[in-house]
Amino acid sequence: MRRASENYIHYGRNVRIGNWYEDFSLEEDEIKTFLRKRHKSELLIQKTRLLFVNFHAKVDIDSSPNHIRFGAVVQLLSCMKSCPDNSDPNFPSALSVIINEQVVRKSRLKINDLCELTVAPSVQPCVRNTFKIMSADNRDRNGEPLRFGEHFIIQCVDAEEQPLLLLSMQKSANLTYMAQTTFESCKRGEINLSVALCLKKNIGPGKDIPYAYSKWRCYHSDPNKRFETEGQPVPKNCPLIITHLATNRNLSTENILIQTLFGPEFLVSVQNYIDFSRRLSPKNLWIISIGNKKDSEEEKLPDEINK
Repeated sequence: MRRASENYIHYGRNVRIGNWYEDFSLEEDEIKTFLRKRHKSELLIQKTRLLFVNFHAKVDIDSSPNHIRFGAVVQLLSCMKSCPDNSDPNFPSALSVIINEQVVRKSRLKINDLCELTVAPSVQPCVRNTFKIMSADNRDRNGEPLRFGEHFIIQCVDAEEQPLLLLSMQKSANLTYMAQTTFESCKRGEINLSVALCLKKNIGPGKDIPYAYSKWRCYHSDPNKRFETEGQPVPKNCPLIITHLATNRNLSTENILIQTLFGPEFLVSVQNYIDFSRRLSPKNLWIISIGNKKDSEEEKLPDEINK
């Protein structure tokens, strides 16, 4: 029998040297590519660090005397009491902006129209969890009080290009959702309307997205007080309902946890949640927070909601 070693192919000295030199050249190219990317801050770890710095940059929210005003920098805090694992329940959950890994690899390290929205624990006001309350009639109304039932738009504090607005869209003619998001939630088997970001230049007459999709309005959390509070200034740090104008559905916090680059966070959608007694669910209740909540006279939730 022939020895097993005779079945192996024996390479000559020149072939071995060539293979060794090729491997050495590949390692040198990898090192050069690494150094070039590090010099240009193109490494994924560098992008991630810069991303966290940009998204967690501290923002000073406004402290109006008693009411919410146009142009104010605010936080939208959810009244749902659930909190993600390994998080402090003492911190409220606020509407926040997240970014996925695909966008990070594209070097778009600021808030842009490819970002999505969640509800996350708010340790302190920062770029990702603060927004501006702006007028919906394209007039400069900064400083004027926002009133119950009055239309307004929610704008991101910091953006990469033009102003970014929060919007929600109905189903299109083929029953698909125009606002595409990574995660979805359902109610009774039907997919909820999602909340997305869009550049202001892509909304309006002659565009694919009507301007009404970016409009919102506030109502009192107590149904018995909505008629008498219509047209009254919206008080700060009080539970209320934020309704989408085009769909007449409320901004809601879903009790569904998703994993993001910032940790586990809750989904957000546009949907109405009421129980068999026609009482509102805390999922639909929000607080427009400005200034220090301890210094303000906060209203408690209505009795029919606390039950």
